[in-house]
Amino acid sequence: SLSSAKEAVKYLGFDKDKIYNISSACNDDLFNTNKIETNNLSKVNLVALDKYILYTGASDPRKNVRGLLEAYSQLPWDIVLNHKLVFAGKLYDLEIQQINDWINEFNISPSNVVLLGYISDKDLVCLYQNCKLFVFPSFHEGFGLPLLEAMSCGAPAIGSDRTSIPEVIGDSRAMFNPNDISSISDLIQKALT
Repeated sequence: SLSSAKEAVKYLGFDKDKIYNISSACNDDLFNTNKIETNNLSKVNLVALDKYILYTGASDPRKNVRGLLEAYSQLPWDIVLNHKLVFAGKLYDLEIQQINDWINEFNISPSNVVLLGYISDKDLVCLYQNCKLFVFPSFHEGFGLPLLEAMSCGAPAIGSDRTSIPEVIGDSRAMFNPNDISSISDLIQKALT
């Protein structure tokens, strides 16, 4: 990303004339709007996940999973009642415990948060294609591939206004300040209503 190129110059002292932004891409054969047959999928039960907000990725501090959970807890009750928060991606036991602690801290019903763990690419495409909203709340990204994948699958997507994420989203109306929980919550509400 352009953001990563600028960081290489600023923090590593690289010559800016020797750095090239090659950007990134996802597999167009898989990550697209062509619907995947859901009865062959291993983990995704779209009946149980009728309406959901989706996040995919890790849960290290730069990903701002805590901020996403806190923002979710501040949504109007009718939105929370009608939209589960789904996490897809490999999580370690300590990360799962930390997420459960945050669910408890923010008074979120555990039944409203679904931790799918690792899923196949086909399951992931299906999740992207059927989510009501994809949220990418990171403080820092080198590129932000899950965001590009979600958008390529036709998912309505919002994300933080930091590092490389604005390059992927390309529209300031779909971005929030990841340090401001109200900013995240307000944009989630706006996107869903």
